[in-house]
Amino acid sequence: ANDAAARTLIGFRVASRDAVDALYVEMTAAGAEGVQEPYDACWGARYAIVRDPDGRSVGLKSPIDPDARSAPPDV
Repeated sequence: ANDAAARTLIGFRVASRDAVDALYVEMTAAGAEGVQEPYDACWGARYAIVRDPDGRSVGLKSPIDPDARSAPPDV
């Protein structure tokens, strides 16, 4: 991958939390590298990251659900 691709994350909003999981499975089964498995992000969205064949990271984000928000993780 080139430097620009390695520093780029392209974000896609998908229709639902379940769609994040399904799309992650579909994309990794088709050969995309799984970078971050789907998880419930502290801001209330379901989120995952895959890497495309050119080395770009692709974020998959559901709509935000205020009831799914939580405290950010300790870092």
